[in-house]
Amino acid sequence: MESFNCLWLPHMIDFNLYREWNKYEEVLYDVFIHDFVYSKPLFEGKPVNIRKHPIVLEREQAFFHITSVDKTFNPENPDDRIPDIKRCARIKWVRKIIENYLCNEGCCSLIKYWRELYKGRERIHLLFEEVRFLVIVEEKGDL
Repeated sequence: MESFNCLWLPHMIDFNLYREWNKYEEVLYDVFIHDFVYSKPLFEGKPVNIRKHPIVLEREQAFFHITSVDKTFNPENPDDRIPDIKRCARIKWVRKIIENYLCNEGCCSLIKYWRELYKGRERIHLLFEEVRFLVIVEEKGDL
């Protein structure tokens, strides 16, 4: 597993520690609900809300978005999704990058940040360039 110098950047969750997808997915979902359902990160002083619907297999849509390859996910048939192990391993990073994107520590210069319009809404892109890990926050009035 890779390591970085940011003190706020959590360790990745290694699939090899679990060896079964169902066990691993439960661990990932526990992180997800802790970071985005039970509490919410703040971005520019506003709470970040996740996309909840459609709820499939008792999981919010945002969970599948964070852990799967986008272009193949069909919310009507979650068995069609292809988990992205690199995304899964970094699930703890999403909240931390949102909360620390302006950090001035050594590795934080690796996080590039820009805004752009997408379908009439502003999206903020937070790119951890060294590992090509992108977090997107979309402005929807209250984020």
